[in-house]
Amino acid sequence: MAAGKLSPRQRMINMMYLVLTALLALNVSKEVLNSFFEVNRGIESSTDNFYYKNLKTYADFDRAVQNNPEKFTEVRNKAYSVKDNVDELFIYIQEMKYDLVSEVDKGVVYLGNTQEILDENGEPKEDLAIKNKKFSSLTTKQKQMPIAWLTRKDDRYGSSDLFMPKTIAKNKQRATILKNKIIEYRDFAISVAGDNQNLIDKINVIFDISDRGTGKNKQTWEIYNFYDMPSVGALTLLSKIQLDIRNVEADLIDYLKKNIDSKSLKFADAMGIQIPESNFILSGDMFKAEIFVTAFNKDRNPDVYVGEYDSLPDGTYKMRGKEGVDYQVVPVENGRGIYEVRTGPQGPKKWGGLISMKTETGTKFYPFMGEYLVASKQGVASPTNMNVLYMAVNNPIKVAVPGYPASKIVVSVIGGSSQGTINAVNKNEGKWIVKPTQSAKSSKNKPFIQISVRDGNTIKPIDKIAFKILDVPNPIPTARGISVNKEKVTRGELIDAQKLIAFMGDDFYFDSDEVKYTVREYTVNYSNRQGNFTDVIKGSRFNSVVENAIENTKIDGVITISNIKVNRPGVNALTTLRGALIYRIIGN
Repeated sequence: MAAGKLSPRQRMINMMYLVLTALLALNVSKEVLNSFFEVNRGIESSTDNFYYKNLKTYADFDRAVQNNPEKFTEVRNKAYSVKDNVDELFIYIQEMKYDLVSEVDKGVVYLGNTQEILDENGEPKEDLAIKNKKFSSLTTKQKQMPIAWLTRKDDRYGSSDLFMPKTIAKNKQRATILKNKIIEYRDFAISVAGDNQNLIDKINVIFDISDRGTGKNKQTWEIYNFYDMPSVGALTLLSKIQLDIRNVEADLIDYLKKNIDSKSLKFADAMGIQIPESNFILSGDMFKAEIFVTAFNKDRNPDVYVGEYDSLPDGTYKMRGKEGVDYQVVPVENGRGIYEVRTGPQGPKKWGGLISMKTETGTKFYPFMGEYLVASKQGVASPTNMNVLYMAVNNPIKVAVPGYPASKIVVSVIGGSSQGTINAVNKNEGKWIVKPTQSAKSSKNKPFIQISVRDGNTIKPIDKIAFKILDVPNPIPTARGISVNKEKVTRGELIDAQKLIAFMGDDFYFDSDEVKYTVREYTVNYSNRQGNFTDVIKGSRFNSVVENAIENTKIDGVITISNIKVNRPGVNALTTLRGALIYRIIGN
């Protein structure tokens, strides 16, 4: 989301946004969207961990003031000013999340633990739903509870309609109000950080709300995060901001606590935390996460292990198996373990381990757990009108690669211009136009489009997509207003038709002016008392010759129209359609 150096948490939500956008084009399954809702639940769980850890720290500030009010009241008050600012912004985002779910799920909201609101079939219990109730009317406890269920996870209108409605001024839109509140919190946090430049730099990176992209691709922070964003993505983004403000809150009060005599203030038990760069990883790419103990001491590095472990009767822990085989020792820098692993098969992956910290009272262990999703590294090109490409016409397609923004995708025709051309219609939305040449014709699927992504200064091939390349089928001729299979007509019906038309059949779904044919010439055969006649007619209309033929053909006589020649826009050559139109006159 932000340019320059990004924190792992900020990169995570950045990747998540791009993935969700790509998934819209792929029409992904319900199971995949459910996985993203699980990511949101994981973020909310981490936020709760920070919340309760911070509460213990505030309690320690209170105890310090009780022991020595003259010495510690000022710093305690400053810490509580952090809490007040955080709680105000947090509850504002809670209301946005609640209103978003209420908007997309038609007034129905479930709060609390997801598992507790589901029935035996995995569906939410109707009697636990909050229906058509405003956030302001909720209890204080309900206002703090997480979202337990989201039905319309792929809804991409609710976010923009609710947070960026076109009917009100931009500065009154909730997305912009949120942006301004983040700016206010960021500036306040920087003022609290004092001369701690590392903390100030971190705050600036986490709360970077500048415009995204450059040139024609430049977008405001509001549009980038809330416009055309699937509801599960907007919900996760808001949860991510809540995690960030709780995380910065922890850093700020940890910084303030250094002003308190360590002998007077004893902090409560810490916990193990893992923060990945992203919870969505392409197969074969590297999963990376930071592992650390909250309120850690940079001068004292812990031991970090990733793998399965056992809890022993004496309250300690032990890793299972052999080091380097069954579990991994993670390198530690400045108090934080840096874990990297190459991903393999697709699907959700659970991981965890232990943090071992030596203290004055002995070695303490802090378990941690996490989960990430491994997705297939492949490109997708989906024709928007049909499952084939037609020669010599512009075929619209949508292209997406999971994990990459559409603007980073590079698409080309295999074999170059001799096989066809491809041009972007709206690259930010993954919309392209493909026009195969005659030499590309193939009735069988063959690799036709190369999909790559721009990764930094390099172009990385992703996949080759195969299509059938076919001629545009011939149209079906008929007299205007007369059904295709109708042979028995009255003179009046045939004269009223006035002209011949040629149209594509009902099983041809390509809706384009390029395939709208015009009749340029036809031959009419007819008989009357004077004999048998054949006339070649230029154009599509029934001229006086045709009208006289219709008028003078006896009842039960036949008029045959054949050698119908047509063409379509941009093609000068005429195509002669097979068969003929045979009309038997049955009356006036």
